[in-house]
Amino acid sequence: MRVLSDENIVVRALLNVLDPSAEQLAACARKSYTPLQRCGVGTRSAMTDASHHRASRPARIAVVEWLSSATISVSWSDSCTGRYAEQIWCSGFARVSCVCALTGRAIRRGDRVFRPRARQVRVPGNRDQVILAEAIEYCTDLPIEGATATSF
Repeated sequence: MRVLSDENIVVRALLNVLDPSAEQLAACARKSYTPLQRCGVGTRSAMTDASHHRASRPARIAVVEWLSSATISVSWSDSCTGRYAEQIWCSGFARVSCVCALTGRAIRRGDRVFRPRARQVRVPGNRDQVILAEAIEYCTDLPIEGATATSF
């Protein structure tokens, strides 16, 4: 392979992508993903007071549907954490006292809440937000996925 000048940087970058050197391949092979526990996922940040959560409430939150008794689909739009069209939220218990992202109501430690599902590689920007389960349990107009309407 011939040596290219600095003027052909685009060509060099393309050739590196199409035909990587042994050093580049070795560097990619050494890269590993960090488990969620080591990244601090599931732990609350230091800013858990009510005033912070009220000030940072997103512009739009809508519970789209119940997927099961323990999961819901949420549409989330926020200028700081991004937009999630049909994000899956799972049921659990509040680990610390906080504020409901949907209603702004206080949540005590141990209350039943929904929080975004986090995966090994993809951790959502709104992972620290919670929705009080009590706030959406009485919404009877939400469709349940896979349910069929029966008329009597």
